[in-house]
Amino acid sequence: MSLFLVEFALRFCFPLPELSNFNRINYQILDRQDDRKGYLRNIQMLWKSTLDTNHAFVHQLNTYGFRDNKDWEVKRNRKKRFFFVGDSFVEGMMSPKNQSIPLGFKKALGEAQDNYELFNCGMMGIGLNEYIKFLKDAVPIFRPDAVFLVMYSNDAPFQRKYIPQNRILPEYYSSFHPRLLTLMEHIKKEDPIPFRFSTEVRPFYKAVPDHGNPWTFKEATLSKEVTPTIAAAMKKGDFNYFRTNWILEEEKFLKTDINLFEKFGFLKEYLLTYNAELNVVYIPSRSQVSTHYYQFEKQACLLKCPDALDLTVPIYQKHAAIIAADCKRLEIPFLDLTTFIKSKEEGGKHMYWNYDDHMRGSSYMQLGREIQQFWWRNSMN
Repeated sequence: MSLFLVEFALRFCFPLPELSNFNRINYQILDRQDDRKGYLRNIQMLWKSTLDTNHAFVHQLNTYGFRDNKDWEVKRNRKKRFFFVGDSFVEGMMSPKNQSIPLGFKKALGEAQDNYELFNCGMMGIGLNEYIKFLKDAVPIFRPDAVFLVMYSNDAPFQRKYIPQNRILPEYYSSFHPRLLTLMEHIKKEDPIPFRFSTEVRPFYKAVPDHGNPWTFKEATLSKEVTPTIAAAMKKGDFNYFRTNWILEEEKFLKTDINLFEKFGFLKEYLLTYNAELNVVYIPSRSQVSTHYYQFEKQACLLKCPDALDLTVPIYQKHAAIIAADCKRLEIPFLDLTTFIKSKEEGGKHMYWNYDDHMRGSSYMQLGREIQQFWWRNSMN
C-alpha cells in the first residue's frame, strides 16, 4: 500500500504524456542549429510587450509543449478532431489563454462544440517546412479529421525545398514502468523533469547580458536604430529585440515570388491517406492592411526607413493571390482573411497591437469565428 501511494503521488506530481518521443521541440528547431535540449513539458513561458501593455502573457504548455488547455491523447472517441497549425498567431502571442483562433472557432460552434476536439498546434517562429514535418509525424498518431493550415504573411517567402521522407514511429511510456525509474532516466539524459506545480516562468526574450539578446554585444550600433524607449524595453527583454528594422525585411520579402504548389500537394495527399481534409488560411501582416502601424514601425527603424511606407498597395499582396491559385488547382479550400481584417481596420478597429506585431486576443477570437463560418459553408456544399 505504501508503494502504491508513492507511485500515485509521483504520477500526479510528475505527469507524462502517452508518447515518449513526440514533442514540440522536434519541430521548433528544424533545419537550424540550436543549443536547447530535451523537451518542452508542463512549463510556463512569458511573452511581454510593455510598450503596448503592462500585462504579461503566460503560456502554459501541455505535456507535449503546446499552448493548449488540454493534454493531447491518441484518439479513442467519435468526436471530430481538428488541428490548427501555424506560428505565433495560432499559438496566440499577446493574448490570454482563453483567447485564440482555435477557441474562437470552438465558440462559434455553439451548442455543437462538445462534439469537437480542437488542437492548438501553434509554434512561434517557424514556417511551412516545420508545419509539414509536424503534420507528417502527428497526423498518423492523433488522427485529426481536418487540418487548418494557418499561413501568416512571413511563412510564405522561405523557399527551402523540404518534403520529409520519414516520420517518427511512436514510442509509448509503459503504464507499468515505475515513475521513479522513468524520472531517473530523464535525469540521466539531462531532460527536464515535468513537475505539475512548478512556479518557474521562462521568458521568451531575456534581458542583457544574455547571449541571445543582441543588445548584449551591439548596443552602440542598435541604439542609433531605435528610440530610447524601445531600446530600454529591448534591453530588459520586455519587447521583441528582433523587431529592429523589421519592416524593411517585410517590405522586401512581400515582393518576392513564391511557389507552394508542391508542398500543398504533398500535404493534401498525405492527409487524405489518413482521411483528414486540408484547409489553408492566410493572415496578412498589419502593414498589409493599414498604414496606421507604420508610425510605430518607424520608431524601430530610425536610420533606414523612409518617412512613409505603404504596404497596402497591390505589389505587396501577391502572396495571398499565389496561394489562392495553388489551392484552386489542388482543390484545397482556401480562406484569405485580408479583406475581413482590412474592413475592420478601415472601420476604426485596430486588430493588432501598436508596437508588437501580433493581434489582440479579441481579434484572434474573431478570426476563429470567420474560419468556422468558412468551414461550415464548405462542409454544407
